[in-house]
Amino acid sequence: MYELQRIDVSVVIAAYNCAPFVDRAINSALSQEDVRIEVIVVDDCSTDNSADVVRALVEQDKRVRFVQLEKNGGPSAARNAGISASRGTWISVLDADDAYAPGRISRLVEAAERHSVDFAADNFLYFDAQSGEIGRSALSTLPKEELVDLHSFLRQARPYATEADYGLLKPIYRRSFLIERDITYPTEWRHGEDFLIYVNILLHTGHMLLLREPGYIYTTRSSGWSRTAVDYRDQVEATARLMKDRRVAADKSAKHLLSTRKKALLRLSTERACHHHMVSGNHLALVRAVFGDFSNADIPSRILSRAIIKKIASKFKNV
Repeated sequence: MYELQRIDVSVVIAAYNCAPFVDRAINSALSQEDVRIEVIVVDDCSTDNSADVVRALVEQDKRVRFVQLEKNGGPSAARNAGISASRGTWISVLDADDAYAPGRISRLVEAAERHSVDFAADNFLYFDAQSGEIGRSALSTLPKEELVDLHSFLRQARPYATEADYGLLKPIYRRSFLIERDITYPTEWRHGEDFLIYVNILLHTGHMLLLREPGYIYTTRSSGWSRTAVDYRDQVEATARLMKDRRVAADKSAKHLLSTRKKALLRLSTERACHHHMVSGNHLALVRAVFGDFSNADIPSRILSRAIIKKIASKFKNV
């Protein structure tokens, strides 16, 4: 009986209004070779037919399990429910609009076991759902493997870093490490929850491994599959609160890196707002967005001034 077999990895998928594409995510997990897998899909009170799609897959493959939440709680609540229901030695998170490349899970498990780490992540590839094309990898491919400590993680876990934001990584977790330390996804935050649990693990002296070979296929937001607008202010507030954590307070380097992340998030928030107002032609809102965060966002005034002048000049030229 499958139920009695040892499970190597529990793949947890938080599902919300993902009927058109969740089967892609599930099948990419089921097709992983050389590893015993269960796929736990947690429906976060979807208003479309996501639940029906998943139930049909449950009937086709007994490795798929379905959990229905009674009320919408966001991705953290859904993932926590999946982790609570999991039976695997390792837990792997997969977003409903993303997918695994072939061989990804067995490669991560082998490396994680070999290095005796508590969680391991890998490089990821950008996928454009509109064109169906898989693009470049987000990180450089060398060195092939590296251990990542708290400071190394924080240095790259922000916008405008030298590589893609490490908060976007999707690791596998050693289940016993999470359970024994009561580590869960923070349900009070609906954005940046991945970053927060990674930091929490590292603050609990967890060991992290990064593989540079791409194995996770990340669907770009421009593809239109994601229904959630990113709230950067929420992430700023969460980062500010983390800076007050007693485990961070005595670590000057960690506090400085978190402060840098906070400023980078403010900058990104302001730039996205400026772009939106420029496209919509709302110049008053544009000025407010610029100067409302100017002291914190660290955006060079000459760049913004040039953008504003260019937009206004273009408007009058077409009159």
